[in-house]
Amino acid sequence: MNSKFFSDPQKNKIVKKHLEKQLKKYGDMNYAFAVMNKRNSDDMIIISDLPDYFSQVYLESKYQNIDPVIINALNRISPIIWDDSLMINSRWVIERIFESVTPYNIVSGHTFILHDQKNNLVTLSLYVNKYLEAEMYDNITKNKNDIQGLLIDTHEMLLHLYREENETPTAEGNALSARENEILYWSSTGKTYPEIARMLDITVSTVKFHMGKVVKKLGVNNAKHAISLAIELNIISHPSGK
Repeated sequence: MNSKFFSDPQKNKIVKKHLEKQLKKYGDMNYAFAVMNKRNSDDMIIISDLPDYFSQVYLESKYQNIDPVIINALNRISPIIWDDSLMINSRWVIERIFESVTPYNIVSGHTFILHDQKNNLVTLSLYVNKYLEAEMYDNITKNKNDIQGLLIDTHEMLLHLYREENETPTAEGNALSARENEILYWSSTGKTYPEIARMLDITVSTVKFHMGKVVKKLGVNNAKHAISLAIELNIISHPSGK
């Protein structure tokens, strides 16, 4: 796991306090707010009122790689209503995860989903206690639009708190240099290497050198993939700063 991936305890405490204050409107329930890098699932943080479970069991065991809720969430944007019948491949996967939360009387839940501009999967899971199942389902369903809005607001708060650390992010956490950004920008507009070389008064070899560094930083195979990923992550800026 990347030790810098939303890992500041004080900043996360602010997010946790905000989330819990807002969730009180919808009843007494356990929750988990999670952010996972879709390109590297080991990069994941979970803010929850079940901290021991998520830090000592879930993340230590890397359950995000087999969790059917997470796997389903990667391929949809609408909320998931789930219980132990939600399966991907084999029954043991579900049983392993549900057995680990047995002490909390969790039998099912609702997971709200967000895919952000930084290629992260963001979820807010509300866990349904078996003793309050009917009441909680009704309350969550009635307020589902407001809860989806809470997920968006909470994630925006997280990004704002970490804004300095997450400017121009790359797969390796290294920011693009001004020259790399410049070459990536003009390549994204359709300019060829010789055209870029003439514009910047450098050699074609120098253009290729800098593009090679961009490809390496973004963890992709070639310049075409680098351009498409950079556009998706919104990390290309106009060389003039506009």
